[in-house]
Amino acid sequence: MRRLGTMELITERLVLRRFRETDTEKAYENYGKDVLVNTYISFTPCDSLAGTYEFIRRHLWEYENNPDFYGWVITLDDEIIGSIGLYSIDHSSESCELGFLIGSKWWNRGYTTEAVEAVLKFAFNRMFAHRVQASHHPENTASKRVLEKVGMKFEGVMRDAQRNANGTYSDLWLYSKLSSD
Repeated sequence: MRRLGTMELITERLVLRRFRETDTEKAYENYGKDVLVNTYISFTPCDSLAGTYEFIRRHLWEYENNPDFYGWVITLDDEIIGSIGLYSIDHSSESCELGFLIGSKWWNRGYTTEAVEAVLKFAFNRMFAHRVQASHHPENTASKRVLEKVGMKFEGVMRDAQRNANGTYSDLWLYSKLSSD
């Protein structure tokens, strides 16, 4: 797999770009503090303004120091509406994991699917990944629909794979897409 780092991706309606320090307030307002967004995820670094600032600062550091870091802010008409990234980069198996979220104000309009398609295209055509995987909480039917729309295949259930904020555990449903799909 090629080490390209986070590069700007442009779709029909969206621009996926690197975070900027000035994005902190809008990222927090538009999706970080959105309780609907945070319902099914355990990693909620943007649920406070200070957490959002640290999350973005970490991205800025990674952009400069890690060519295997892929983290984008999703923008629509220059408005921050979510974020998406590739994680767990494994060069030996040419694989990575996809994660995404979008503010509930922009749900059910195809934006998430559009962003995921752009990142998958980047992973397969530019990074030369062989496999991209993603998972979701069983009750998160919106994420399930997105993964299925982009051609990811259900592989199975990872039992108690997510530790929730309240200390309980949840299963995760695992999907993947191969470069040959």
